[in-house]
Amino acid sequence: MTVGSPDIDVKKLLELRDKLEGRIKELQDELNLLNEIREVLDDVIKSQSIVPATELVAKPQDLGRLVETREIRSRVGNELLGTVEIYEGGVSIKPVKPFNKDNSAFRRFFRDKILEGFKQEDDKLVKDGQLRKEEAFSYEIRLDGDNVVGIVIRNYRTDERLREIIRAIRWTLERVLKEEAE
Repeated sequence: MTVGSPDIDVKKLLELRDKLEGRIKELQDELNLLNEIREVLDDVIKSQSIVPATELVAKPQDLGRLVETREIRSRVGNELLGTVEIYEGGVSIKPVKPFNKDNSAFRRFFRDKILEGFKQEDDKLVKDGQLRKEEAFSYEIRLDGDNVVGIVIRNYRTDERLREIIRAIRWTLERVLKEEAE
C-alpha cells in the first residue's frame, strides 16, 4: 500500500494519528509530573541544608593533600574543642562535641559574619572578574539532624584568613560549650 493509492483507508489513518497524539499527550503529562517531582525534591533538599544542595560538593578528600592537623583548644583550661585539618585546597573543622546549628554564637558570628563575610568578598571579586568562580571561598556545614558535626571550607586562599577562621571557631566553640553548660 502506498500513499496516494486508492486502497488506503483514510479513516484508519485518522484513527492511528489520534491514538499517536493521545500517547504523545500521555508522555508529555508524565514528563511534566516527573519534572514537578524533581522540583519538589530539590526544594526539600535545599530546606534541609544550610547551603544549597548544588554547593554540597566539598568533601575533605576533594581538598587535595592533607598538609597539617591542629587541635583547637580553649584558652582557659586548655580543653580540646575540636580539630582543624588543613589541606592544600581548604580546611575541615570537626568539633569534639556536635552542637545545634541554631546556636547564636555559631549562626550569627561564625556562619553569618566570618564565613559569609569571606564568601561575599570573593563573590564580589568573581563578579568584578578578578577571581575565577572555582577559586572563590565556599563552605559546607555538615549536619546530623540539627547538630553541626563538621565544617568544610574551600579556598580560604590566604594565611591571614586561615588564622581568622581558626581564631573565630575557637571563640565560637568556647561560647557553645559555655552556653550548653549553663
